[in-house]
Amino acid sequence: MASIKKIENKKGVVFRITVSNGYDMQGKKIKQTATFTPDLSMTPKQQERAANKFALEFEEKVKTGGNFDGEKLSFEEFALKWLEDKKENIAYNTYVNYKGQIENYMIPFLRGFKLADIKIPHIENYYKSLVNDFSQSSIVKHASTINGIFKTAVRLDMLDKNPCAYAELPKSKNKIDSSIKFFTPEESLMFIKSLEITYPINFKEHDKRVGKDKKMVRIDSRTINSRRTPMQYKVFYNISLFCGLRKGEVLALKWPDIDFDSKTINVSKSAANSDSGQTLKEPKTKSSIRVVKIPENVLILLKAYKIEYNEYRLKLGTYWKGNGNLFIQDNGALMGTSTPYSFFTNHIKRYNKFVRANKEKASEKGLAEIPLIPLHGLRHSTATLLNHLGVNITDISSMLGHSRTSTTMDIYTHSFEKQSNEAVDRMNEFIQANA
Repeated sequence: MASIKKIENKKGVVFRITVSNGYDMQGKKIKQTATFTPDLSMTPKQQERAANKFALEFEEKVKTGGNFDGEKLSFEEFALKWLEDKKENIAYNTYVNYKGQIENYMIPFLRGFKLADIKIPHIENYYKSLVNDFSQSSIVKHASTINGIFKTAVRLDMLDKNPCAYAELPKSKNKIDSSIKFFTPEESLMFIKSLEITYPINFKEHDKRVGKDKKMVRIDSRTINSRRTPMQYKVFYNISLFCGLRKGEVLALKWPDIDFDSKTINVSKSAANSDSGQTLKEPKTKSSIRVVKIPENVLILLKAYKIEYNEYRLKLGTYWKGNGNLFIQDNGALMGTSTPYSFFTNHIKRYNKFVRANKEKASEKGLAEIPLIPLHGLRHSTATLLNHLGVNITDISSMLGHSRTSTTMDIYTHSFEKQSNEAVDRMNEFIQANA
């Protein structure tokens, strides 16, 4: 609610209207004020009614952004308001990324500037401040965010021009490789093979509290040959690699989504983080809602996992907190969004360490090291594998849930280069053989 303060002076009566509009980064209320001067011919009651009407209109303008003035409003105030307005219409992780960029980089760099005072050189200097710490793709993301902020300011008639429109991006000095990372077809098979290995677990000598009295005892070093990849992780990574689902799509799967008769997976939701914790939402795009065929080897794993899953559920009894989710915590609740990535990374490191430490044994079993790629790289590996097998781009795009084949080509152009070179080599061989 707007607050209204009546002020009487020598010239008559004015009303000071104050509206709170969120908080700044220090937790201090952002306030906007306006002054209303009533018609002196009005009675005091009429003046108050007119002031109340003005206050309601002023508050509405403030809440919708219509009262913002680029000459008076700071970049910090507007950027935080823009972020809050965006929150309801974007994925939570996207919101978190925007928030980090705005609060940790943009506001500290542009603090003190009024929105209208920021020109092209200021934007370019901001970009230059990022070149030592960010890859080129990350700088582009920052540019996209700040451009969105100023586009909104122009749309609301706060500014005549967007200073980001003609600002040039510098080249990053950071040599981080931002290209798409994936397994080659051979590495994909090696990764699946790695999931079947039993690893020796070495416990170093250490102290541990045991018993009801928590007495400290010394545990001798020992080796236990017991670590295997749990079945649910095998299923998770097989679906990711051979069905091309995104991490959130795999996490969101429930048993009714698996049709064992038609050998298909119904992709209709995605797991994501939110302010209130983990939640299920609609997939990234409409085209992401799809039905994907399940390869036979993955189907066999799913059948075995379902038996194990049901036995475990019955064993837990009333402790079970599941809701039909395929991928679970110890109590049956939905697996956390960071868990698959954490296990994936640790698994590859552990596997490569095992191969290096047991070269002869690994060679006998046909094992070789594999690169450490992001978990999302399994989806990229799907596209690369399908292209390697000669699947047409339309079917690859459909399986991945892309709305257009051009999207698939834009993303995977570089990863398809090897296959393109092989195609040219085969064409050359054909021409030479028939010359």
